[in-house]
Amino acid sequence: MSTPVSRALGATALGSAAVAWLAAGFHFIGAPRWDVLVPLGLAALSTLGWVLACRAAPAVRPLPATAPPSGTIPGRLGPIRRDWGFAAAAWLTVWAPYVAGRTAWKGDGSPLGALYCLLAWFLGVVLTLYVIGLLKNQLYPAQRMLRADAAAGGVHAVRVRFGTPLRGVYRYPAGTGVGKIAASVTHGIELVPENGGEGPVVRLLAMEGDNFRIALGDKHLTHAAAQLVGHTGWLCWPTRWRDIAATNAEHKVPAAFVSDSGHVVWGQTAEDNHTPYLRGGAAPRHATDPARAAGPLPRPSRYFPKTHASHLRIAAVGALLAVPFLTGVVSSWPGMLLGVAAGAAGSFAGMAMTGAGVDKEPWTTRESSHPSLR
Repeated sequence: MSTPVSRALGATALGSAAVAWLAAGFHFIGAPRWDVLVPLGLAALSTLGWVLACRAAPAVRPLPATAPPSGTIPGRLGPIRRDWGFAAAAWLTVWAPYVAGRTAWKGDGSPLGALYCLLAWFLGVVLTLYVIGLLKNQLYPAQRMLRADAAAGGVHAVRVRFGTPLRGVYRYPAGTGVGKIAASVTHGIELVPENGGEGPVVRLLAMEGDNFRIALGDKHLTHAAAQLVGHTGWLCWPTRWRDIAATNAEHKVPAAFVSDSGHVVWGQTAEDNHTPYLRGGAAPRHATDPARAAGPLPRPSRYFPKTHASHLRIAAVGALLAVPFLTGVVSSWPGMLLGVAAGAAGSFAGMAMTGAGVDKEPWTTRESSHPSLR
């Protein structure tokens, strides 16, 4: 989980890398480039410290479920927290080819070097527009409608308890050859009636879609699974649920669990889950209180060896490839080739990160198969 030390080290690593990028891309002097090598070295040491701090940190602990039942629903539902660290890493990734190439070229190389730098600069500008998307509202349109309905004064809601986090694995014939089996994975939280009362169990599914290769809904639900099991609260649907269900191919409806402890978990519900409550009338319309707010969950920082390790190894290769032309021990053409290779390694390192994966620890896996495989 996050600690002040791990957060400080992570921020130092990203900040130092950004300083090196800016110096390399916009400050044109001859080798040796100590203005680049020093912040790169600091970034490497800070990254190593971040890994060690994350591995030594205690596991994420559930939040205490001691809040009394709330009789009103907050009208202000907070969005998912932006991942500033991933946004910074994405920015470093998209500019790696230009920064490495521009430093190796030095402005006095061949026309091919100039052309490469121009193309890499154009690629960086275009991809930066996608990186900016990481800083926008992290809710999808359907969830934003639910948030707007809550702010407008009312939602459909029912009291529930945050139950078992389920990771569903469904195996089915891939249809691509003999013996080829595929599997789809879904994440959801079983929400049971409060105090064990009567009523069907609702599964709050993760939001669908991604943002710059982040499975945003899965990661958000994973944070909730690690911290909110056993909490009570309100399961809310929008008053405009019919409009949303009618325009969704699978008739899914956005939903949010608003805990009595003051946190909100965003997701969606399948048609067979929300029908008894919305069409059957088991979840009547409730007024919301505009003076009350529910905030987003704390975002823990985790080190995932299968994800971060490959990213960091490739990044280290890119940094080592840059050392010869940063120190001036190679001539123009070999330096330019090393610059292209270092930039490519930086890009591949970012592609290997893929949003830092989904923590499997909080989940109970439940497997099922297509009838033909039973």
